[in-house]
Formats: sequence, structure tokens, C-alpha cells
Amino acid sequence: MSELEENILLEQLDCFQVQRHDFLNNFQVIRGYLQLNMPEKAIEYMNTVVKELEPQQEAYKIPDKHFQALLLGWLFGLRFKGVKTSFVLRYDRQVNRADNWQRYAEKFHGYTKECLSRILPDENLEESNAAIVLTAQDNGFTCRFDFFKKQELLFSSDFQGNHI
Repeated sequence: MSELEENILLEQLDCFQVQRHDFLNNFQVIRGYLQLNMPEKAIEYMNTVVKELEPQQEAYKIPDKHFQALLLGWLFGLRFKGVKTSFVLRYDRQVNRADNWQRYAEKFHGYTKECLSRILPDENLEESNAAIVLTAQDNGFTCRFDFFKKQELLFSSDFQGNHI
């Protein structure tokens, strides 16, 4: 197992532990609403939870499992910091070959960590959000990360994973 694969595995295990805790908490909240005969609140809560899972669902559309794990780790890292994140994946299934992703996995991992490190842990992140746009192309992919606070763009970062 490479160092990158080991790092991805350990990050994913941390993410699964947090996600398991969240799922159990979400089920308890829904059960509470139902026990209080508040089905509308239970449905509203479920819709909110499902909406929060949409970026993860998009990440699973990437054909390379390493890249899925890298992206999920990034999304969880943002969530751990309290940053609401939107994720858009743009690709043509014909272009979406696994080798387009694999050759850049290590550099992309560094890019995600750099983006996370720019968000300081002591910042008040209540009104912050991030946008990630990953675009697959014939010769690789690009990624853009924008970080906002109170709708003001604080920083933006681009990754180019292109080969000719």
C-alpha cells in the first residue's frame, strides 16, 4: 500500500466514524419528531439531511475510487470546519476515463489539503460556504475552489490536471 493510499484509508475511516455518529443522531431526531406527532418536522429535517448529502452523492460519480475517496475526504474536512459546501461535477462519460484521474491523485490530495489549511481553525465560520467545481476534459480535469464568508469571496484556488 502506498503512502497516499494509507492516508486516504485513514481519512476515510475517520469520516465513516463521524458519519455513523451523524446517522444515529439524525435517526434519533426523526424518531423524536415522530414520537411528538410532528411528522411535518420529521420530513423537513430529513429533507435537510438529504440536501447535505448531495455533494457526497456527486463525488461517487467519479470512476476512480482513489479520487472518490480524496474528494470525500475534502468534503468531510470542510464539514468538520463547519463550512457548507456545494459540489458540481461536469463531465462527459466518454471522456471520463479512470487514467485521467489516477495520474493526478497525489498532487490533487496536496491541493485539497492546501485549500483546507487556508481556512483557519479559529475563524468564525457560521456564515461561510464553499463551492467546488470539478470539470473533466479530454486531456485531464480542472478544479476550482471558492471560499466565501457572508457572500464575500475570501479566496479562490484552481487546480489543473492536464496532460497532452
